[in-house]
Amino acid sequence: MSTYTIGQTAERSGFSASALRYYEGIGLVAPAERSGSGYRLYDDASLDRLAFIARAKALGCSLEEITDLVGLWDGERCGPIQRTFHDLVTSKLAQTERQIVELTALADQFRHAARQLAGPATDGPCSERCACLAERVMTNRTRPFGGTG
Repeated sequence: MSTYTIGQTAERSGFSASALRYYEGIGLVAPAERSGSGYRLYDDASLDRLAFIARAKALGCSLEEITDLVGLWDGERCGPIQRTFHDLVTSKLAQTERQIVELTALADQFRHAARQLAGPATDGPCSERCACLAERVMTNRTRPFGGTG
C-alpha cells in the first residue's frame, strides 16, 4: 500500500494541507495511518475519497451535503451513493434552471432600462418625462417606487 504525506496528498488532490486538516476535523476524510512521528499518511483510497469530495464541491454541493454523501461512501457500495448523488444533482439542476429563467428576465430588464437611459436627458429635474422614472410611471402610477401600499 502506497502512503502519502499531507503535502503529497495536497498536491495530488488539489486541496491545501489546511483544507485536509479541516476536512479531517469535520469527519470528511481521515489519514489511513500516522507515521511513527505522528505525521498524517494518506493512501489511494483517501485520494479517491478526496476526488469524490472535489467533484461534489465542483457541482455546488454544500459541506453538509458532502458529509451526507461521504457517510454513504463509508458503506463501500456505489449504488446508494450514486442514487443519492443523482437526486442531489438533479435537484441542483432544477434550481439552476429556475435561476437562469429569473436571471434572463433580470437581464432583459437591464437591457430595457439601458435602452431607455441611453437617450437624451430632459431639461430640469427628473420627472415623469425622463428615463430615470419612465418605468415606474409606465408600470405603476399609483404606487411610487413599485411598492405595494
